[in-house]
Amino acid sequence: PSSSSGQGASMAIESAVQLARCLRDLPTHATAFTSYEQLRRARVEKVAANAAKTNRQKASGPIAKALMHVLMPIALKTFFKPAKMFGDLHGYRIDWDAPVHQPAT
Repeated sequence: PSSSSGQGASMAIESAVQLARCLRDLPTHATAFTSYEQLRRARVEKVAANAAKTNRQKASGPIAKALMHVLMPIALKTFFKPAKMFGDLHGYRIDWDAPVHQPAT
């Protein structure tokens, strides 16, 4: 993800944990890396897409920037509910004890 998403370090840690689980539970490195990719791809793509969307929204013109300074404080106090907005994006958990199974071919 882009650096503006603030997700780089957390994604790296998640990936390290998932890779460790795969290497621990699967018989060969080949199956471990195949399973690892299957476990990570959807989440990484989702986070990267969310970061791209955020970056596009940040590119405002001068009128939008002026309005943002006026409206944002009101909107944050009125509508901002982090748990509802971000859901599993920031509350993602990996079950370390769950075994990893070989990928379907």
